[in-house]
Amino acid sequence: MVLLIVATVLAALTPSLRRQLLRARVNRVANILAADLYLAQSLASRQRSPVRVVFNETAKTCEIRLRGGALAQRRNYGRGGDFDIPVFTATPDSVEVLPSGMVNGTLTLTAGDGTYTREVRMSRAGLIRVVR
Repeated sequence: MVLLIVATVLAALTPSLRRQLLRARVNRVANILAADLYLAQSLASRQRSPVRVVFNETAKTCEIRLRGGALAQRRNYGRGGDFDIPVFTATPDSVEVLPSGMVNGTLTLTAGDGTYTREVRMSRAGLIRVVR
């Protein structure tokens, strides 16, 4: 009888816990994407030359490339990575971050699990926001 009650309570809580874990993963990805953009600004300032940030929606990766094309950082958000999120979009697919912190165009990144999404936006002036 006691086991039946415990099993019923656990069955009721499982979907809620799964949903919370998925949302936490999406929020973590959005915060890490914002941190990667801050890193690109810092590298551009330190190197005193533009840095290119390239997003690949198919492979779900983010690459930060220095002036000569050298790879400074590559993070995988898809299969084989730490996060494995199903929704990863970038508009446009690459931006150039100038040493002043400004960007050659606005950027919108979307990360999600199909039902829950978060956006990371970067303005031309270099302002980075995680939209909640």
